[in-house]
Amino acid sequence: MTNELKWTKALKFNSLAGSQVLNASESNVQLSSDYTDQIDALLAQMSAGGEGALAARQQFGASIAEPIQQIIPYVSQFDRFFMGQNIGETEDNLIAVEDLVNIAYESAMSSEVKYNQPGYRFVRPTWTYFQTGFRLQWQTLRKAGWNLLGRQMNYVAWELARKIDAKAKTVLDAAIPASHQLSVSGSMTKAIVDQVVRQSAQIGLPAKNALINPGRLMEMQQWTWIMPQISNEVGKELVENLYYGRYAGVNWYAHPYAPVDKVYFFSDPSQIGWHQTKGSPRTDTQVNITTGEDLYAMRSAEHAWYVGAGIGLWSISVS
Repeated sequence: MTNELKWTKALKFNSLAGSQVLNASESNVQLSSDYTDQIDALLAQMSAGGEGALAARQQFGASIAEPIQQIIPYVSQFDRFFMGQNIGETEDNLIAVEDLVNIAYESAMSSEVKYNQPGYRFVRPTWTYFQTGFRLQWQTLRKAGWNLLGRQMNYVAWELARKIDAKAKTVLDAAIPASHQLSVSGSMTKAIVDQVVRQSAQIGLPAKNALINPGRLMEMQQWTWIMPQISNEVGKELVENLYYGRYAGVNWYAHPYAPVDKVYFFSDPSQIGWHQTKGSPRTDTQVNITTGEDLYAMRSAEHAWYVGAGIGLWSISVS
């Protein structure tokens, strides 16, 4: 009887997010009434003692044990820099970029007006496509004591997101003006951050957001006179929201996958550029009865990025 017990079906765990994980209790576990008899029989066998009890305990542990997840879920880092724009399958993704013209000039009272005529130049960002897939043997899926398929689907989805994000990062890096690429040695300093905040405000495009690795963010603990008890506050904000929004009016978005050697600052996405998408991501499966395996293919939508005004972008390289 106990051999037929499926703990993944008998016990249901309610997922918790953010700081709520610190408040987990037995109420987060639900027992299905369909398996009550089997669970009672197993518990009785475990309580009886002897070799049978030892085997039952080992079976119990093996059947409910989940593997340690070795991959941190990937969260898109660079999509927040852009405005989203969906393009239809048959639509042109042409973007009009307005020319800058002189608006006014000094002249004599009797002079006639000289008219400026704005124009447009057009750009058509190049589409990029991403795909991946994996094979899953039937024997592997049958013997695994956890949701192997679900985990593998997550892994490849995160890898797709990583590749898409890397492409967006390449576009951003190329668009940051040389004068906006600052550097500092050792660790993040208050002086270098203040320089970005000050200079971005001077040109009318104040930095409102920052992308930073949590390790770099925690270096700001040394600014105790400006950010008292930052360690507790940063920890709470990172767990709940994945960003810390305190210093200099900047939202500090942090994640382990953010670059360690560079911190990015940006103004409002509407003042930077576009992330265009066409179509939808899809997953296809195929059964191979000859080899006894399932094939899973994942394809992304089409993506294109364009930065219209890099003047709203800044970076600090930390060496």
